[in-house]
Amino acid sequence: MPDPSVSPTLDVQLTWRGTFGRIRVYADTVRAETSFERDGLTQVPVEQSSGWRIEPCDFDAVCVEFVCADDTFRVLLDTSDERVVRLGLGRALGAPLPAAS
Repeated sequence: MPDPSVSPTLDVQLTWRGTFGRIRVYADTVRAETSFERDGLTQVPVEQSSGWRIEPCDFDAVCVEFVCADDTFRVLLDTSDERVVRLGLGRALGAPLPAAS
């Protein structure tokens, strides 16, 4: 868990059609939370994921997917944030997984 006194190098969030998504990138970790396809706000187990990718969701949102062994967690973000999120996650977590389709 990151030190709460340390600011993230990237912090993006979106409230979209009744759901909430947020990704924070720190120097040594990534934290994410989502309510998309969930009963409530859920902390994404980023450290347990086998990888990440960004997929289109709609004309005005993208899904950042964190793929875990038994579940995929989707964090919705604005399409305008896609490029900076891709860069930040790539630096923190390495190259994205191939597209799902």
